[in-house]
Amino acid sequence: MSIRIVTFDVYNTLIRYTDKLRSEVASNVAKYFNKLGYEVSYNAVLEFYLAVEREVKAARTSSMALSPPAENVRQLLMKVAKKYGIRPSDRYISDLLNVISDTVINSVNMSPIEGASEALAIFKEEGWRVGLVSNVVFWPGKASRAVLNRFGLEKYIDYGVFADEVGYAKPHPYIFDTAVTMLAEGREPDVVMHVGDNFAEDFAGALMSGAVAVLYDEEGEYIRGAGSPLEAIKCRGYVIRKTMDSTLVPHMLDKC
Repeated sequence: MSIRIVTFDVYNTLIRYTDKLRSEVASNVAKYFNKLGYEVSYNAVLEFYLAVEREVKAARTSSMALSPPAENVRQLLMKVAKKYGIRPSDRYISDLLNVISDTVINSVNMSPIEGASEALAIFKEEGWRVGLVSNVVFWPGKASRAVLNRFGLEKYIDYGVFADEVGYAKPHPYIFDTAVTMLAEGREPDVVMHVGDNFAEDFAGALMSGAVAVLYDEEGEYIRGAGSPLEAIKCRGYVIRKTMDSTLVPHMLDKC
């Protein structure tokens, strides 16, 4: 029996993650310290949050290194503590992980990408095994699962892999291979396809793992007026402007 597998990145592929959410997280972190009697400013927290996020993403791209959420929150805490004379503690790390996760799970600044639910539904209806391959920064995979469930997307997912759960981050092939192994259930897939918005982590990572890579390029940085989907690498790499366009790629693969 044939099996086809498609995996998706979560943030800015299925769920929109914008500066509004970053600001909301920074505000709630500042309020946490304010309640403890520290005059921590929102602007300082946001600056440190963005700095740690940049550092984590740069390390993933350059060395495929995983920095788990607790470590990233610790780095954020250390920056805040140094500026405001706060003595860091494990309790602060635990509390901040909860503050950030709760903010993300309940945020009004989270929303599904247009067409995400419809695309997942089509793949399921056409018999594909549907999975997730997603990195993490400040909150664990279980928080992302709660977000997906909140928006009704979790029901389409057969198996999801988050970097903190497997010890490897995209673009490392291991995280892709883990998802494929679990989704294939001992069978050899006819096709494996990954859809994501980050060129290094999703597109290059998928190619390194042997999957067909589909880059979600909402802003048209790579397509620049061309039709969507665009075949960027013959039978291996495609670029789309809408998540829904990922459902058209299999028809292009049929011609390969």
